[in-house]
Amino acid sequence: MTVITATACSRALGDELRRLREACTDLGGAQMAMRLGWHPSKVTNIEKGKARASEIDLVQFLTMCGKDIDFFEDFRRQYKDAFDEYIVQVSGNLRTLAFAESTAKTITSYDVRTVPGLVQTPEYADALYRLGGFVAEERIPAVVQFRMDRQTVLQRRSRPDCLFYLHEVRHEALDVRVRVRGPCRLVVAAAG
Repeated sequence: MTVITATACSRALGDELRRLREACTDLGGAQMAMRLGWHPSKVTNIEKGKARASEIDLVQFLTMCGKDIDFFEDFRRQYKDAFDEYIVQVSGNLRTLAFAESTAKTITSYDVRTVPGLVQTPEYADALYRLGGFVAEERIPAVVQFRMDRQTVLQRRSRPDCLFYLHEVRHEALDVRVRVRGPCRLVVAAAG
């Protein structure tokens, strides 16, 4: 176990391990550590994303939670770059993404299908969620608001330098107006 500075993804990894422990066992962190033959601080640091667990540590932890080798392989793949401060993978955990954006010094984004969330208008985000069908209708206003709230990172005094690469988006249902504030650069590639 190596103690290092936590990243947004390492905290998400730790949260996931803690949720698994709580859902799959009746053990507290100290009890889990005792069963594994670890010092209690090891479980605490791993679950807070402050320590990188070895593969053996993860196998032991996940086995104690009743998980099999296939679960371990998927888990390992998902979090392989969790401690790399220069890589943030977008996951279902938007809290992790928002934390990564708020602590970033530089943000570079490229997506050929949509305008990056940090520069979307509320109308664009709403239409995107409605057309995508991956968010329940009643949740759309809340997730659009969350997306707009994330954009405040661009209004701070200590905001990150941003570079957004956009592929020209043409879709009659989406109003593609982009707001760019602060030290952001926008590169648009024409479709065709």
